[in-house]
Amino acid sequence: MLYLSNELIQRSPLHKDWATQVHAERELFNSAQTALMNSTGLSNSAAIIPRDAWLMLDGVTMRVMRNDEGQAYMGDLMALAKPVNIGKLAVLTRAASDAGVAIRSMSGQKGVPMDKVQYSYSGTPVPIFDAGYGREWREWASLQSENFDALADDQEAATAALRENMADYALDGDTSIKADTYVGYGIRTNPKSKSINLGTAAGGANIDLASASTTAEAIENFVNAVLGKALDDNNLTGRRLNLYISPEIGRNWDRPYSGAAGFKEGSIRDVLLKNRRIAKITDTFKLTGNQFFAFVADPMFIRPLVGMAVSTIAVPRTMPRDNYQFWVAGAMGLEVRTDYAGRGGVFYSVTINA
Repeated sequence: MLYLSNELIQRSPLHKDWATQVHAERELFNSAQTALMNSTGLSNSAAIIPRDAWLMLDGVTMRVMRNDEGQAYMGDLMALAKPVNIGKLAVLTRAASDAGVAIRSMSGQKGVPMDKVQYSYSGTPVPIFDAGYGREWREWASLQSENFDALADDQEAATAALRENMADYALDGDTSIKADTYVGYGIRTNPKSKSINLGTAAGGANIDLASASTTAEAIENFVNAVLGKALDDNNLTGRRLNLYISPEIGRNWDRPYSGAAGFKEGSIRDVLLKNRRIAKITDTFKLTGNQFFAFVADPMFIRPLVGMAVSTIAVPRTMPRDNYQFWVAGAMGLEVRTDYAGRGGVFYSVTINA
């Protein structure tokens, strides 16, 4: 996930505009607080949230988002992100076919057909992810004396929930999220992603990558023959995969490659990382058992669409006994891309048995 930072603001005009809006809304909260306290005859100094308190809350956002709940793949995905205007409910993508027929002749007078490319269109919704927290109005004075430490705890919990929700969405999407005819898909639910069957059904690989009884040679052969063929079938010559595996597979691949007979130095993981098809292998707790997914880390094939970087806004209070409430939010969709012929670079495992 992207959080609203100075680096992001400097890099993206769209996020700079959003930062301006966030600042304006924070000032609106402080103005409402000042007016409310004036109307009750209370001190203004305790009414507003000072700048250093906002910096502390923003710092919590950065710290929580660097923890492990989906970060194994979200960190790699967000490096490919494209900022989009928050006003776009869905972002359309166009794929072009091949065109042009080359003709050979000695005279150069042979007629050439006038061809043109054809287009296909797809769309990706960009939903808003919300989390919130609040404190009763009577707690405010104690929060002031505690230098907002309690709010920081609330911020951390709310941001962690938001962050995990976004990671889940990136993986499996949400079919209830719709913009026009476009559905909110994730890596494992997008029709443009390529499934690889590990089960015993016809065409399946019939392999359990998490089982200690599966030989190192069988695992290596799977990467060479099955994953390698999937890349070749999608014309991904010279492309390398980021491979994300369950902790069970991870532990299994940490065992030494060599058994009682023969010898290969290192673990199964070490050997696989030498394969020309593999860029990295990372465990994620979002997967279990015999599960993996993989993608070519290139925005040509997959990219998050960020309409709003994650930030925190206080809800203005209108009455003295209103609770203090805070809104943590970001907007993100996940776009999986293929060419006109349906070739892509995103893969995930399924287990279908005969």
